[in-house]
Amino acid sequence: MKIMIVEDDPLIRQLYVEVLSKKGYDVIAVAADGAEAVSMYNNLNQKPDIIILDFRLPQKNGFEVSQEILAANSSAEILMISGDPTFDRKAIISRGINIMQKPVEINAIISEISTICG
Repeated sequence: MKIMIVEDDPLIRQLYVEVLSKKGYDVIAVAADGAEAVSMYNNLNQKPDIIILDFRLPQKNGFEVSQEILAANSSAEILMISGDPTFDRKAIISRGINIMQKPVEINAIISEISTICG
């Protein structure tokens, strides 16, 4: 399974890459901000099976990124992970975006990936 990670915190980003790679996932793209994520996604020849996306990002927030990606590919699977309690959870879920609230354990993320991607 191919995964794209969008996370501005370098330690969390590296943790995702290391753990998911060890679990057998193919991390095909890693972005540190929203604008980079959209550009990178649009330029990928093979699209990821799922995008793990932080909500609070530089340049564009996770909701903006997800909307641009879904506009380009309505079947894209997105798992937004956020520690920001102020975002509009209902609006995000209504757009077909899966969401988890930080703090979250990596095993819960892996379980959610399995649920989303079957």
